[in-house]
Amino acid sequence: MGTLREAPPARLFTAVMHRPGYDPEPLLLRLAGRYGTMDVRSVHYPFASDYYEREMGPGLVKFFVSFSALLPQDLLSRVKRETNELEAQDADDRGRACNLDPGIVTHYSVVLATTKGFAHRIYLGEGIYAEPELIFRRDSLEALPWTYPDYREAAALDFFREVRRLLLKQTAESSLRP
Repeated sequence: MGTLREAPPARLFTAVMHRPGYDPEPLLLRLAGRYGTMDVRSVHYPFASDYYEREMGPGLVKFFVSFSALLPQDLLSRVKRETNELEAQDADDRGRACNLDPGIVTHYSVVLATTKGFAHRIYLGEGIYAEPELIFRRDSLEALPWTYPDYREAAALDFFREVRRLLLKQTAESSLRP
């Protein structure tokens, strides 16, 4: 029989996608008010998706941010529900102005939270699923068969490598190793 242990803490990140003309900075301040200081931000890049363009319009922009505080992994579902509320607060008569996809970077993987179930997603409760997106193997990142195309791009991979590097440094300093 295995010994029960709490999972080591993770680093919270969120993907931020928004339509043209929307200023994400006030939203980022609200996120920082909830989750702490943001310490890594990816480049902004164009994001084309029929799924989101139907709701949010063309010309979408996306980027990633991470938060410096360590987070218990089991809080991911709560964070997803809270970011859904923040999206709703910024919606207008045209629909959502922004989309927030929170996730965690662990020692081993990048995991997204989602409200949509699928064969490879694990139900966390209260309408939220976890989707493993990338796996760390030594110093490399490996995509999975369902990994979103933009998560395979160099900008995303560089972002997640840096967030993991910071996680490893933080956990080594605090003896919170898995």
